[in-house]
Amino acid sequence: MLQITPHRSVTDCVAVQVIDVPLTHLPPGVRAETFTHADGRKATIYRAPYESDGPLVLTEDGQRVLCYMCAAYVFRWPEGTTQVDVGHGRIGKYMRLRDGITISGNWSPRVLADFGQRWAHSELDKYSR
Repeated sequence: MLQITPHRSVTDCVAVQVIDVPLTHLPPGVRAETFTHADGRKATIYRAPYESDGPLVLTEDGQRVLCYMCAAYVFRWPEGTTQVDVGHGRIGKYMRLRDGITISGNWSPRVLADFGQRWAHSELDKYSR
């Protein structure tokens, strides 16, 4: 049985499973794509949105920090800096991956979300080949 939970925000999609029996009721943001193999067999792939959260403004040790999560990558941008720290997990509970990635633009939720989406998609593209 395929269970798909809709997410709060859609930024891109990921294939979740190939099954032989088409689903009739799909959650918001989920779409079915049917492919035909060279031998005539058909396969339906269901694409579900990457989950995202934020951007949120948090206060840590008296400093404001913008936080955004896209596709399980967490981006943290302290106010007044030009560097973003990247982790893996969820806002508030993540494992650090890289610190000090340069970001340009004014400190704002939109700038961080755009940066995070580009960075996450670029990172995930490395594994699609």
